[in-house]
Amino acid sequence: MPTKSYCLKYRMLKRIYESEIGKEVSDITWRRVLSTLRQKFDFKVEASNAEILVKRIGEFKRKYGTFSGRSEGFNERWKAFNHFYDIDKQFSGKGFLNTLANYLQIDIKDVPRSTKYYWFNKADINYKASKVYESKDLALVAFIACKWAINKRKEVGRIRTITLTNQDE
Repeated sequence: MPTKSYCLKYRMLKRIYESEIGKEVSDITWRRVLSTLRQKFDFKVEASNAEILVKRIGEFKRKYGTFSGRSEGFNERWKAFNHFYDIDKQFSGKGFLNTLANYLQIDIKDVPRSTKYYWFNKADINYKASKVYESKDLALVAFIACKWAINKRKEVGRIRTITLTNQDE
C-alpha cells in the first residue's frame, strides 16, 4: 500500500509533467511514462531528483513530440542528449556539428547537407554555420542526429555482410 507522501509526490510529478507538455494526460498514459522511466532510468517516485527527470522528459516530449523510451537505440540517443544538455557551453553551428561528429564517431563530410538542416529543423532551430547556440538548445539536435548515426552504422554492417556473403560464393 503506497504511503501518503508517495501518493502526493506521484500526483505532483504528474502535474509537473503535464505543465511541461502543455496538456493533461490520462492516468494510464502517466503510468506508461513512469514505467518507461523506471525501465530506462531506474526511476523512483520518491527520489530527490525525480522532479528534475520528469521535467526534462516533459520538456523533451513537448519539443520532440513522439517520445518513447522503448524505441531502438534510445539509450544511446538519450546519452547524446544528456551529454550536450549538461555541457553548458556555447557553440557555433559549424563548431557544434564538428563536436557532434566527434562524439558520434562519424565523418561530418559523409552527412548530406540536407540532413544537417533536417536535424536542426526537427528540433525547431534554424541552422546557420556562424550563429552561436547554447548547448542545452542543441541537445535535441544531438538526439536526432544520433538516430541517423545508428542507422548509418547498421547500413554499413549490412553492406559488409553482403560483401562477405558474395566473396564466399
